Amino acid sequence: MVISPEGEITDVNRATEVVTGYPRDKLIGTHFSEYFTDPRKARQAYLQVLREGHVRDYPLEIRHRDGKVTPVFYNASVYHDAKGDIAGVFAAARDITRRRDAEQELRKNEKRLKALLAEVAAKNEELDSFVYRVSHDLKSPIVTIDGFVGALREDFGDVLSEGGEKYLKYISDAARKMELLINDLLALSRIGRVTRKKTEFPFARLVKDALKALQPQIKARGIVVNIQEDLPVIYGERMRLARAVDNLLTNAIKYIGKENPSPRIDVGVEEQDGQKVFFVRDNGIGIEKRDFDKIFQVFHRLPSAKKQVGEGTGVGLTIVKRIIEHHGGKIWLISEPGKGSTFYFTLKNKEA
Repeated sequence: MVISPEGEITDVNRATEVVTGYPRDKLIGTHFSEYFTDPRKARQAYLQVLREGHVRDYPLEIRHRDGKVTPVFYNASVYHDAKGDIAGVFAAARDITRRRDAEQELRKNEKRLKALLAEVAAKNEELDSFVYRVSHDLKSPIVTIDGFVGALREDFGDVLSEGGEKYLKYISDAARKMELLINDLLALSRIGRVTRKKTEFPFARLVKDALKALQPQIKARGIVVNIQEDLPVIYGERMRLARAVDNLLTNAIKYIGKENPSPRIDVGVEEQDGQKVFFVRDNGIGIEKRDFDKIFQVFHRLPSAKKQVGEGTGVGLTIVKRIIEHHGGKIWLISEPGKGSTFYFTLKNKEA
């Protein structure tokens, strides 16, 4: 389309006829702004062209004579006569219907996704709350069972047969295992639902405190533990991060292997892509790659490892993952059967 300095159409191409629904002879001599849904906005764009010399991708809508509206990007520039004065404007409109439809569909999908995420978050919160209530309610009968086992031993221990004592031990061990499981489930349900104060503290302190509590198992297995020097200060909820470190070290001890001639655990930090990455490494039985994601799932335990490591709650690594993610980090591992495992994790830095 060619437009005079006054805004009248002086020439058009076939595309202009198609998009407006008017033939060339009906368009020439009319004001160009008449063919837009917002004539005032169209005139503002034209004034901008005259003032600045051009306009790029100015959003407008062309109205067809039958009422159909076509969204376009309006591009225009001035041209001059022999004296250097503005003789008129060359204008072109690019149909952006597909782009607009795609953007609208994207916005709809984003809205649906947000709604689904909100629904999932609500369901997760509801599930966490349910787990918390059930776990809390189960603690009372477990304490009662354990109490009666103690009373039976105290009052009737001298008349209990060897078989009777054996059965009491089964009951006591089962109650203790159930208590550990309930405590783990309670801890899992609280992460993200109950937020504690975040502080700065030495990562090395967490590691040493955890190792101190695990000394009996470490000595019993003859494990050599190496802690990297100059470990950094970290920021987060101290008790929860202590739980994560303790669970990772407990897992390393558990999967070190009963027949390992030189069991070893290394704890440290390294730089990866400019980020501090913490690790707990063992030279234990290792894990198949297909099980890398599964081991972070609740109650998942490797069938091949049960004979070597015994029973557990199956919640420990799930808790670790939830704690790390709660702190804005991520956790992953590298492992190979018979060659040990290295668990890596990151933590979000303290905001300045």
